[in-house]
Amino acid sequence: MHKAFTLPLALTPKETLLIGAGSVAKQKHIVLKESQWEVKIVAKEIKDSYFNPFAVEISEVSDSYLKDFEIIIDASGDEALGAYLWKKRKHFGYLLNVVDNPKFCDFYFGAIARYEDLSVLVSTNGASPILAQSIRDKIVRILPKTLVPLVEKLKKMRQNEKLDSTKKELIKKQCKESLGKVFIIGCGPNSLQSLTLKALETFELLDVALLDNLIGKEIWNLLENLGIPCISVGKQKGRQSFPQEEINALMLKLAKEGKNVGRLKGGDPVIFGRVFEEGSFLKSHDIEVELISGLSSSLNGALMSGITPTLRGVSAGVLIVSAHLRENTFHTEWLHFLKNSPYTLIVMMAYSFAKRIVQNAKELEIPLSLPAAFISKVDSKEQKIIIGTLGQLEQMAQMCDKPAILIIGKAINECLCMPFIGQRIII
Repeated sequence: MHKAFTLPLALTPKETLLIGAGSVAKQKHIVLKESQWEVKIVAKEIKDSYFNPFAVEISEVSDSYLKDFEIIIDASGDEALGAYLWKKRKHFGYLLNVVDNPKFCDFYFGAIARYEDLSVLVSTNGASPILAQSIRDKIVRILPKTLVPLVEKLKKMRQNEKLDSTKKELIKKQCKESLGKVFIIGCGPNSLQSLTLKALETFELLDVALLDNLIGKEIWNLLENLGIPCISVGKQKGRQSFPQEEINALMLKLAKEGKNVGRLKGGDPVIFGRVFEEGSFLKSHDIEVELISGLSSSLNGALMSGITPTLRGVSAGVLIVSAHLRENTFHTEWLHFLKNSPYTLIVMMAYSFAKRIVQNAKELEIPLSLPAAFISKVDSKEQKIIIGTLGQLEQMAQMCDKPAILIIGKAINECLCMPFIGQRIII
């Protein structure tokens, strides 16, 4: 039995005949065209309008069509034609690929990931084109687009100067550094079930993961079961074990080692997740970043507690704010939105400031009778909902745990008939 091989990337285009003008032939033609090969196309019938401008209809493929080609690809699906081409190939000296018929193949097509002058070919030697394509797609996802300018730079360097051992070592280092990439991933409020499919698929690409304190234990366990080293870089009020500058430096270091780095955040990175600080820092150091959204605990917590923050005739919109600024500095600007407000406010990181929120609300003459709710441990078995008023926030905070989100607005009382999960206490 003959051993077929994967078609390598040819340095020069080959004279090629493509037989067939249907959907399978179209796939092959697109691949050949991307390689800038001139291809003659013949078919008994043009089945795909894609081929109308350049395919030639013929009644049969005879010896006269075979003598001028180095490569012949049969995508017609005609078993008898495939056998005929296989029998004639040595006489005319061409290499043959009969699509989806390995016994009539001198070579197989691989799945190719292209980055201009850089091409990565994946092949299973005909065993499973679908698997080859899946691996190709994964490679495309992993490799940074920043490789394109690097390839161009190295190409010019090789053309214009002689590379000694010192320069070669420098190029090796630069190539390794260019392979690193950071994925900033929103992991939802807590449970594994709240991960998006894209986040879950991305875990399989990671070499290392940097995790916030809000990442649920189920997600930690999943990463460890996948064999991914996990580093806790969480920050908590009162003890900043990992300042932002150190997190930035660690991401950069790991990416420069050529690793795929996962920066995992609870909720959604764009909601008070410091994604700007990290994304802009990495971009300034030419590290490619892919951003992956997640379920925000603000909206997930509202829904799971049965509170709809937008409610026709009651709440015209929702504002998501934070109760403190950088370095745990409490601020009051957001409280102004509670005065005669048509909106519902969802306040992140308010738990520790319950007493001060009430004090400042009094000073601003905001009605303390406004409905309020603390939802703690969102999206977990321990989720608890404490419903009261703005004036009762300190008492409400003592009845639940952190992390917790605070919701303030008239919509809360209107939603008491809604279903919810966890424990609910109305005071």
